[in-house]
Amino acid sequence: MGVSMESKHHSADFTCGGFKRLRTKVAELTAPDIFRHYKKLDYAFYLYGKERENFFEEYNKKIEELDDKYQGEKSDILDFLYLSDCGGELDATHCRSIWKIIRDYNDDLCYGYPGLPNCAKFQDFKNMIKEGMESGTGVEW
Repeated sequence: MGVSMESKHHSADFTCGGFKRLRTKVAELTAPDIFRHYKKLDYAFYLYGKERENFFEEYNKKIEELDDKYQGEKSDILDFLYLSDCGGELDATHCRSIWKIIRDYNDDLCYGYPGLPNCAKFQDFKNMIKEGMESGTGVEW
């Protein structure tokens, strides 16, 4: 099971872990405080009951504080980071905001299925985001 993302003419299949790494990279490229906060999500998987509820209550408050701190300038990025892994959609405006963050970055890491010859890379993500922005059709997964 994974995440299949597509724009009008591009698509890529990410592993669940690869999609998480991809979003973590976007958080890192966005701002140090957003990156640090996003990485704290990793700890939620070890929490149960009231402790988990308290974690997410505080975590979500911090998301709002970060959005306020950047006066909405990072809202589209925050939307992308916290959309569900299933049935997510980004319109052209969201793609434009993400493109501004990622356009100058690339790596050669495999975010998809390593055994496949077309393993999803960051460039595949960039192609979809750019096309979603330029075509006005956005991307979905």
